[in-house]
Amino acid sequence: MADPTVAVGNGGGRKPFLPLWQGFLTVQPEKQNNLIATISARLYFDLVLAILAGILLLGICIFFHELGHFWIGKLVGVRPKIFSIGYGRGVIFRRHKGTIYQITAIPLGGYVQFYGDDPRRQNRPPRKGEFFSVGPWRRIALAAGGPLFSILLGFLVVFLLLLTGHRPMDNVVRVDARSAAYKAGLRSGDRIVAVEGSATPSFERILYEVGFAREDTVRVEIARGNTTETLHLPITKSEAGTPGTLVGVRPLAQLVMTEDGPQGSGLKKGDVILRANGSELFAVEDLIRILNEKPRDTAELLVLRRAAGSEKQVELQVPLKKVPRVVLRRLRDVQTGSELPELIFEEGAGQDFQNVFINGQSYSSFAEFRAALEKSQNPKLRIGPVEISAEIELGFRRQIGIRPAERPRESGQKLSFLQILLLSVDETVFITKSTLVGLWRILEGKLSFSKSVSGPVKMVALAARSVELGWQTYFLLLAQITIILGVMNLLPIPVLDGGHIVFYLIEALYKPISFKVQAAATRIGMAFLLAIGLYVISIDIIDVFFRRVFG
Repeated sequence: MADPTVAVGNGGGRKPFLPLWQGFLTVQPEKQNNLIATISARLYFDLVLAILAGILLLGICIFFHELGHFWIGKLVGVRPKIFSIGYGRGVIFRRHKGTIYQITAIPLGGYVQFYGDDPRRQNRPPRKGEFFSVGPWRRIALAAGGPLFSILLGFLVVFLLLLTGHRPMDNVVRVDARSAAYKAGLRSGDRIVAVEGSATPSFERILYEVGFAREDTVRVEIARGNTTETLHLPITKSEAGTPGTLVGVRPLAQLVMTEDGPQGSGLKKGDVILRANGSELFAVEDLIRILNEKPRDTAELLVLRRAAGSEKQVELQVPLKKVPRVVLRRLRDVQTGSELPELIFEEGAGQDFQNVFINGQSYSSFAEFRAALEKSQNPKLRIGPVEISAEIELGFRRQIGIRPAERPRESGQKLSFLQILLLSVDETVFITKSTLVGLWRILEGKLSFSKSVSGPVKMVALAARSVELGWQTYFLLLAQITIILGVMNLLPIPVLDGGHIVFYLIEALYKPISFKVQAAATRIGMAFLLAIGLYVISIDIIDVFFRRVFG
């Protein structure tokens, strides 16, 4: 969930957001009580939504995993005794045909208990329908049913998303002109078709290949217009043990109107702004730059408009709003001579210009603040107690009156049913492969365990964040988590499904492992997983709560 913020100011365009306490101080005292009630209700709603979204996501993943054990168990002839979402005493339960179905108070986890599932009884004559009444190969199928159903759920979610129009992020990139990748030759609009010889049909694949690259540079093949070129791009790691990234390289964005534009603009909610004054747009920064390159009162926008299942391009003449601004460049502390960062103030943006003193006086409105600078020839400036010198620029910023949202551009290709099916398989295999490669990199020491593994707390936080970004992002996260859950459960660790599969495989190929050996291995596995679980949860709590609150 995003940090609590409140919008202040009434200028045109996007309204910047201040931390909650700063925004609160700008509100008139008589309105603060109503504001407190509004903010409290919104924070409560967001918190409840976050918790419910996280529990629902984990609940779906757990339910489908246990459904695999349950269904495959019945298929191979074993009777389920308890089907539980969560551990401990059930708060909601029902008995049906000899099976108890229950949900516990804390539904983080789950299990299916079968009749006769006790290794101490495996040498006794079992009754029909009990766990050891079937051979080891059927028990292997039962143990593998959960992980396979988890992976199957991921496939189904990806398939349904693709079927309803979702596409992977396009492999065309936008590049910051100040980045090392730009200096190495990469440009906005380039299509990265391969990294280190591996095809990258989507931006997700680019992230994967770059993130797990072994060297400090990667060889990339790009398509630019009708030509292809090979570049060597430097990789940056934010800190040791984290995946590498191409700093300044982002997926190509679409500028999408999240609401209708100002009256007279002709812009509609859902419009995608393709061009401004004839120039293609890759980011909001491009739109701002183009609108302010020349002093014009209108802008020519080319938008893509979707309606009734069809698309059409519409040309609009959009009137521009001139927003007064003050820029303080080349700031310097007069006493120490040290340089300070540039400051930009705009009307209605809510910045704290009241902390800037002009000839010893501060101003409560932006109009007065700007007027004082216009009248003063060589004003004495002070920021709080610090006397400064600066170059003062008094100008305007032109804007359309509302800031479009940046959304990663999807590949957009039209796919047949068979292509969607094959792409769903490919995406499922990709998530599975990336999980295994990530685990191997952790074992190699190339990736930090604490920075690469997430527990239920962080998953809930991720689920809450994904809800804010849209239902497609939420279900994509669900697909990734359920596939990772399936892969992790196949690891050959006692207590996990993979550990049981190893026991039954040894029984099938050699002879049953004694109860004492199984019990000892299970205790070791349980202690190992418990220690890892507590460590991961503590890291999650620090990342999600303490670092957010205390920085």
